[in-house]
Amino acid sequence: MRTRYVAYGLQLHSSFPLPGMTPQTAEVLPALALELSSPHELDACWSGPDGPPQWRGTLGDGADLTIERGTDGDTLFTYGKRARYRLDAPHRTLHCAPWQDGLHWQQALLGRILPNVSLASGYEALHASAVESPAGVVAVAASSGMGKTTLALELMQRGWPLFADDVLTLSLTPTGVRAHPGAPHMNIAGSVTETRALGTMLGTLAGERWVAARNTTRGDRPVRLVCLLERGRHLHLRAERLPSSPLPLAPYMLGLSSEAERERHRFSLYAELMSSATLVTLEAGEADRPEELADLIERTLELDETAAHEVFS
Repeated sequence: MRTRYVAYGLQLHSSFPLPGMTPQTAEVLPALALELSSPHELDACWSGPDGPPQWRGTLGDGADLTIERGTDGDTLFTYGKRARYRLDAPHRTLHCAPWQDGLHWQQALLGRILPNVSLASGYEALHASAVESPAGVVAVAASSGMGKTTLALELMQRGWPLFADDVLTLSLTPTGVRAHPGAPHMNIAGSVTETRALGTMLGTLAGERWVAARNTTRGDRPVRLVCLLERGRHLHLRAERLPSSPLPLAPYMLGLSSEAERERHRFSLYAELMSSATLVTLEAGEADRPEELADLIERTLELDETAAHEVFS
């Protein structure tokens, strides 16, 4: 018995339940089968590394994540000593082989592995949290620790559904750039005291609460506003509109491929995004509260809507 879910622009056909996920069907999206395997079964189908790892880094929980390309075109994700995941060459099946029981390997699957599968399937992505405003998707791009999730939580408390917590998936269509919802999960720091109204707590991992948000978006949407968030001791609360150029987005673009054709596609997508979405830099001091930042985003959207109305009226 398989259950269907949707996340990161993929139609997931899972042989095991995904915590915090609501079943959903979207036949037009690329299909990915999720199979639960043993480490021995995964070893038997992994073709072996084709050179050094494509990427290696340490996740927020302290575990390493290594991504290797196989000699037959498959991809191996090694999540510390907790799990491995193998994506086959056609990008149709992801084998999941946990070494340890518990939520860690599922959190890594839903928050780290699937976004990489989405990239391998042709999507692009920004390191950003996002919510759905009445005017369209509002994305907040920033480096880790700048408060993307905290700001998203504040906007959610104002009734804006969660769109993505850490990775914003994008595709280029004949009608423009579309954003695709991520998984409904958020990693919430202990300093945020109230989460029950926002969703269901699935567990506590690496000192953070892993929560499945209750109010989320189902289906792709256009992006209305991209905020580049910067915090610093000497910064003052302000928002400044930037020229419509994809270059400021470069530090937040995710992706492993350096092939010329893929780079051209990436540039085309972000150039198209900047032709339809407003780009602003959002600065804040260390003492500025999330609600003040949220107020500033709302005012920026209102001013942008007013300017657009004046141009087209």
